[in-house]
Amino acid sequence: MTGEPGAGRVESRREDGLISIVIAWVNSFELLVPVLDALQGQETAADEIIVATRHDVATQERLRRAYQEVTLLAAPARTTIPTLRSMGLKSARGAIVAVTEDHCVPSNDWVATIARRVRAGCVVVGGPIENAWTERLRDWAAFLADYAAFIGPANDGPVRQLPSNNVAYRREVVPGLCATLDRGLWESFYYDQLAVRGVSLMCAPEMLVHHRRPFDFWYFVAQRYHYSRSFAGMRCQFLTRLGQLKHALGSVLLPPWLLMRGLRILAAKHRLVGRYLCCLPLITMYVSAGAVGEMVGYIAGGGLSLEKVE
Repeated sequence: MTGEPGAGRVESRREDGLISIVIAWVNSFELLVPVLDALQGQETAADEIIVATRHDVATQERLRRAYQEVTLLAAPARTTIPTLRSMGLKSARGAIVAVTEDHCVPSNDWVATIARRVRAGCVVVGGPIENAWTERLRDWAAFLADYAAFIGPANDGPVRQLPSNNVAYRREVVPGLCATLDRGLWESFYYDQLAVRGVSLMCAPEMLVHHRRPFDFWYFVAQRYHYSRSFAGMRCQFLTRLGQLKHALGSVLLPPWLLMRGLRILAAKHRLVGRYLCCLPLITMYVSAGAVGEMVGYIAGGGLSLEKVE
């Protein structure tokens, strides 16, 4: 893919056989610690762990003191998650580059699974996500609102989408991914490009991470709003003004559609249907906040919402 933007810069750093892990760190240090501990305790060790952050110098120093072997990349305070991920991907030396988040704790064989799957021919491979913060109903509601489609059991083979916080790439597709992220777009926009080019997204059911973080009600309402507004703003790059208006009006239908989709997905998996129904009032408020965010994004653009996504 030497014709893609930034291809020469990224490809020149490749080292065959190495596995790099990239994490965009925007949440607390306390949430990041279990992730790094799990990565250091892997059955198969990663060759490098890269953490790109917008935290202040004092917070960065906590990481440097506790994890001296981690490569830390510093960015300005308002840097977005896509940009942080791009920074990490460009710095990575591995022929295989995996991306996760600062609150997603990988299973013990996560790195080994990635290595095996990519070396067996997968170009892009991801896996399921399970909830590890289970005591409060509002945390379950937030998790199910975001990740119902990605919990296990997962089918082994080609899929249409993968969670961006549990995915690995063969080096050859990293330059195009960086170009997408540098445009302020989420990975899903690049996945659409790969599908057009005949590159399959593969799911490995054993490539598991545990989503470990709490969500207070109003915080998550705001996060759903900002994520959805930023997503709509991204889509506006590909829509006419008439198309933006149609999508804005269609946002009214999103809450019932999303609620029914989540229920259908869980029913098909034979998991967590009762939990979903218990959380339904909260999930309804969360997806409604997202629908408002999308409507605003199609009408007025993404604004500064992408900077506020955590």
